[in-house]
Amino acid sequence: MLIRTGIFPAPLAVLLNSVEHSAERFFATLQEQTVMLRKNGWLSLLLLFQLALLPAVAFAQANSAPQGQSAAKVPRGGLLQQLQSETPENAARLLDEAIAADPQDLTLHRYRTLTANRYMAANDLPGAVKQLEQGCDAQLKNLSNPQSAGDLASSLMAYYSYARRAGSVDSARVQAALEQTRKLASGNLDGAFFQSLAQLTMIRSDVLASGGQAREAEAAIREELQSLRAAIEQESTAERAVLASSRLLQALSNPQIGADSEALQRQTEEFYADALKRLPDSAAVLADYLRARGSEASRLSGSDPDAAARLLEAARAVAVESALKDQPAVKAAVAMYAPLERRIESSRLQLQMIGKPAPELDIAATAHGSAITAEGLKGKVVLLDFWAIWCGPCIATFPHLNSMYDEFHSQGFEIVGVTRQYGYQWNAESKRASKSDAEVSLEAELSMLEEFMKHHELRHPTIVTPKESKMQNQYGVAGIPHAVLIDRKGNVRMIKVGSGEANAKALHDMVQTLLAE
Repeated sequence: MLIRTGIFPAPLAVLLNSVEHSAERFFATLQEQTVMLRKNGWLSLLLLFQLALLPAVAFAQANSAPQGQSAAKVPRGGLLQQLQSETPENAARLLDEAIAADPQDLTLHRYRTLTANRYMAANDLPGAVKQLEQGCDAQLKNLSNPQSAGDLASSLMAYYSYARRAGSVDSARVQAALEQTRKLASGNLDGAFFQSLAQLTMIRSDVLASGGQAREAEAAIREELQSLRAAIEQESTAERAVLASSRLLQALSNPQIGADSEALQRQTEEFYADALKRLPDSAAVLADYLRARGSEASRLSGSDPDAAARLLEAARAVAVESALKDQPAVKAAVAMYAPLERRIESSRLQLQMIGKPAPELDIAATAHGSAITAEGLKGKVVLLDFWAIWCGPCIATFPHLNSMYDEFHSQGFEIVGVTRQYGYQWNAESKRASKSDAEVSLEAELSMLEEFMKHHELRHPTIVTPKESKMQNQYGVAGIPHAVLIDRKGNVRMIKVGSGEANAKALHDMVQTLLAE
């Protein structure tokens, strides 16, 4: 769902919504991030956590402000609220006013990510790119310390994600950021710029790899790794150098770079063994190791759940045996393993389902079309698309679904969306669905789904499962979108989690195969 398929707006939109389904939303997005990591490197995962900071600030500082109030007079929390809810043009205007009133407030320039998100919600990619260009250029002019360098790196992640989709990617901005940051870092002796340099190097490498320059991408990372070696040997800079090196090593796993996976795995294992031995009292290093192991387990979960489970078990044992096991950062890293383990179990179930009869449908109601029944689907090739109204990555799959429907429906192919009740209502003025504070009836939710699906010009219907339904669990749904292809005999033949060109092509090709059988 991420870099090339409209995913970047999704994490922010997901995290800005009410907290009722926050865990489910977060891990749905994390699952999609993991899928797209295989194609787009680590840029998308870094951006997810950087963007997650903005809503937290917004909630913490929230103050109500009348609609239309000048940004210069709106408290910071009020401005953030408006940037998240106004039309793209109004959000950009409010932010322009705030920046004009206080041009030295670099935090305001970071909020270009929020206005870019508003443009993306309106399907205005050029507008989103322009907002991020303005933010990055302003931050680049005011680069002066480690904090501003880190902020700039975060903004550049978002910029390049949108620029890539717009087909206007060049390395000029990140190259300029790297050069200026290195100049600042040359006079710094405590390693405060290491993380920013690592992030910027990863962005540059990602841009190079996406442009077909795999060797240059790998060389950029390995050159930065080499520059950190001496700093790892110094007590005063060891921790920061280790943490920066860890990110760079993970970035080498980008398939577009094509590094030797076995050699990289050995290098990573040796790196962490040395780091944990060298810095046994560093909770930050231990937590970083645990997160890295979790990321690797997440990567493996879809293809080799047993290996992923062993990896988590070994990492958890390291944490349990450590004197640092009760440190907040360590506990937080280990806490991430529980949802990963559930995903691993779901992956096992998915693999076991292939070639076997599909579980029965559990239908409370049908939206956007004639009522769906199991009898009506017999003898057809069926794609079940598990999705949610709040899931940006799910929305990113809609063009692919429409394309397949148009091409294959007349040959006996059906698409059936599958969703739950999430308590959303349709806003006719903004033409958007929004979470309701009050209870929403099934009828009202169906009406919202009808308007939402009409707005996105979807061809196929969606079933809503009963509130206590086990259907999602029976199909091994741990992340969405979750697509299940069922052949004419009713057997599961393919399961794909996440959006993107690779998944879309795999599903398209399998539909052709199943229709020909």
